[in-house]
Amino acid sequence: METADDQQARITELTAQLEEANEVLAAIQSGAVDGLVVSGTNGEQVFTLQGAEMPYRILVEEMNQGALMLIPDGTIFYANTRFAALCQTPLEKVIGSSWKEFFPLDKYPELDTCLTAAEPLYPPHEISLRVADGSFCPVQLSLRSLSTSGVVGFSVIVTDLTERKQSETALRKTSAELEEKNSQLEAFSYSISHDMRAPLRAMQGYANLLIEDYGDKLEPEPKSYVERIRSSAKHLDRLINDVLAYSKLSSDEHETATFDLNEMVQGVVDNYPNPGNALIEIVPSSARVRGYEVPLGQCISNLLGNAIKFIPPGRVPSVKVWTEPTNGRFRLWFEDNGIGILPKDQIKIFGLFSRLHTNAEYEGTGIGLSMVKKAVEQMGGHVGVESELGKGSRFWIELESA
Repeated sequence: METADDQQARITELTAQLEEANEVLAAIQSGAVDGLVVSGTNGEQVFTLQGAEMPYRILVEEMNQGALMLIPDGTIFYANTRFAALCQTPLEKVIGSSWKEFFPLDKYPELDTCLTAAEPLYPPHEISLRVADGSFCPVQLSLRSLSTSGVVGFSVIVTDLTERKQSETALRKTSAELEEKNSQLEAFSYSISHDMRAPLRAMQGYANLLIEDYGDKLEPEPKSYVERIRSSAKHLDRLINDVLAYSKLSSDEHETATFDLNEMVQGVVDNYPNPGNALIEIVPSSARVRGYEVPLGQCISNLLGNAIKFIPPGRVPSVKVWTEPTNGRFRLWFEDNGIGILPKDQIKIFGLFSRLHTNAEYEGTGIGLSMVKKAVEQMGGHVGVESELGKGSRFWIELESA
């Protein structure tokens, strides 16, 4: 039979055990110990993470992402301070809660599915995190199943996407503003170019009348002045036409279609003026590409015209045109026997109003190749050149095969 002393000793022992249990529970709730007590039909169960060394704890606590460990039913077994900061909830209230409490109600079925899937939320998944003040924070979840040190559940990494979303929003706004300004600039250039044509045509008309009706009565010097006016007006008219064509590349809507490159090239050659009786060889092919009919025709016409134009005096232009497949695309080549281009100028020539030759021998506005580049890029293609000074050039455009 137990004596009074035995009973007192027993009470003292139980009191000490109760105090120790309370200290453990307090430590678990505050996050000082990686453990969780869950009450269920089988009584209270204690989940602890064995062997959590100091370097590990420092790493997890100091990381910029929120970190959770869940037991199989989704109860939070461990949370780092970063997660508590993200949801603006004291850490002791986070640990022991269901992880679903920190996400929108309409995401609960999705979160339940994550805990039953074979490879849940991998790769990372975007979702909103519920914050204590009622707002939501965009986050990215990376959730993996876990079975180690006697713990079965899930590890979750929660990455705050607020700054990235803000950057994306700012970038979209800047892009929209830039697009709007470009549209306004293109509309302005189109309007100005169009309005300049009327007085320019008047200048051309009066200059032509002076030459035709009074040319034989003019002294050589004033006659040369009128010729210069007529020539300059002609050049300005050509420049305006090119600016209008360049502006229309952005403003016009084009319908994507499939084209036979051989037929396109042959059609341009058949309708293209051939100064100097140029020799043009078209290597037959069955290449078909996707693009826009009018811009593609302009590209072929410009490259063919340049191949014939930039030829040394006394040399008969010789141009070879052919296609070749490359990485699921077709590349259309234009090879000439012209004056060639220095390596340092081969990128520069595709710039707007870029001209390497300002003498009257090689007329131009410096818009042709920039128009080719813009049109090809709008069709999802690329443009380039291979050349050596004095040994001709090989220009190419590359488009998606049909």
